[in-house]
Amino acid sequence: MPDAARTPPPRACPTDPPKDPDATALPPNLARVLRVVQILLTYGRHLADTLARRSIAPGFHLIARAFGTGRPAIILAHIRRGILRAAALERVLLDRAASGRDLTLPPFQARISEDPEKREAQPIANPQEAPPARKPPPRPSWRDDWLDNVEDPLDPRHQPTFEKLLAQARRRPIGRSIGDICADLGIAPSLCLSPFWNELYMIILGYNGSAAVYDVRRWRREEKFSLDQERLPTMDRSWPKIEVGPDRPHVPQVLGFFIGQDPAEPPLIRPRQDRPGEQAAPPVPPPQAASANPPAQHPAASATGPP
Repeated sequence: MPDAARTPPPRACPTDPPKDPDATALPPNLARVLRVVQILLTYGRHLADTLARRSIAPGFHLIARAFGTGRPAIILAHIRRGILRAAALERVLLDRAASGRDLTLPPFQARISEDPEKREAQPIANPQEAPPARKPPPRPSWRDDWLDNVEDPLDPRHQPTFEKLLAQARRRPIGRSIGDICADLGIAPSLCLSPFWNELYMIILGYNGSAAVYDVRRWRREEKFSLDQERLPTMDRSWPKIEVGPDRPHVPQVLGFFIGQDPAEPPLIRPRQDRPGEQAAPPVPPPQAASANPPAQHPAASATGPP
């Protein structure tokens, strides 16, 4: 019989196996871009829901100038397209995350200017030959004539479908798609948290986007908005211009928050709420119609005159 003192006691349960990695954890680059896209999507939906009340509140021109127009219908049409773009890009990123693939930063490629000596060494065209036909000047990449001369900008026929924008987001660089989303949502650095704007700008640059095209488009829109308001003022422009920097007190007053924070409505457009401890007046009951057969009353109640 074996010695019981030397026999190790049986274990009540085996040791737990090592835990699997969290299935919801995303690759780092993809998680960073997806977070920015979701912040833009949340901001666009909030702005679309509150645009009707914001457009009649003081200081709305600080938001409208990034759209290049003071017409709320055109602004709302752009916001709707920006929401569709952001939702399509979010779908593309989630599909990529489901496959476990991370985003890879493209290698940096420096542009090399053409050597002037090689350019001068090119053969000169024969003057007797017919000159080549002039090509039309290229359309500026910052221009967006999507809603030019459109009577009803909110007509659904003018809005691209989600399937079309989804196919576009799959074949285009991510930085370019995010730049178009920012243009449609009127994103300006003066309205953003500084860390969020820096991250957004670096994502546009890092993923084959053109930050210069986005900046020129925004500057052109602001210039067009200022010229239109000088010719035909439609907004109260007494609010000072918002400058980029940490101290921007007019942004919370007009927008209610900085882009990159949780959306909130400013007191200028927030509906009236009762103060704490203040009781609302009781509702007035609706008048009752006289009945053909009134109920019988107590004899004492039907007497007239003093008791």
